Amino acid sequence: MHISIGRRTRLTALGAGLITVAAIAVSAAGPAVADTTDTGGTAALSVPRAAVVGLGKSTIIMLPGSPNSASYARGAETFTMPVTGGTGEVSNFTGIVDLGGKLIVINTKAGKTVTITGLELNLFTGALTGVLPGRTAHTPLAFIGGDLSTSKDTATETVSATEMDLSAKLASALNAALKTTAFVKGTNLGSFTTTFDFTSS
Repeated sequence: MHISIGRRTRLTALGAGLITVAAIAVSAAGPAVADTTDTGGTAALSVPRAAVVGLGKSTIIMLPGSPNSASYARGAETFTMPVTGGTGEVSNFTGIVDLGGKLIVINTKAGKTVTITGLELNLFTGALTGVLPGRTAHTPLAFIGGDLSTSKDTATETVSATEMDLSAKLASALNAALKTTAFVKGTNLGSFTTTFDFTSS
């Protein structure tokens, strides 16, 4: 499946709209899709060089927290995360894909650090979410934008987006905690893709 999404579109209605389409297709083609359990895989956020340099000029750096890793190639810094579980289902855009590790954001000039834990991809809202320091609920970090592609075979599902647009909530939280103005709502953080194995029940 391939969908184009406006850069500033907020995807709170994405799941509902696509579920409606999927429900029509399923009702015409056969029984409902079985429940799935995600059993492993990887996800990657590739931040373009321009964004990395822009943050660097504001003395902001992003680092992966174990077991995540980061590498630089072809003009982008890529943060790679393991898929640790979840119930993500690309055929009807439901469920959550659980991601391991942390994302660490540092303002080297101010000496401030924010560690984001509990990373997840919420397929229903189209948001990459995480838990900010001092909080327990998940906060949207970025929303899927640009071109969205999905695929599924008998044991593997894939979701790819050409953009991940910074959420207003994360921009505000990081600016406050890190004593900066570097984070702007809607900034394209780069492309995102996840491929994960699943079992059906």
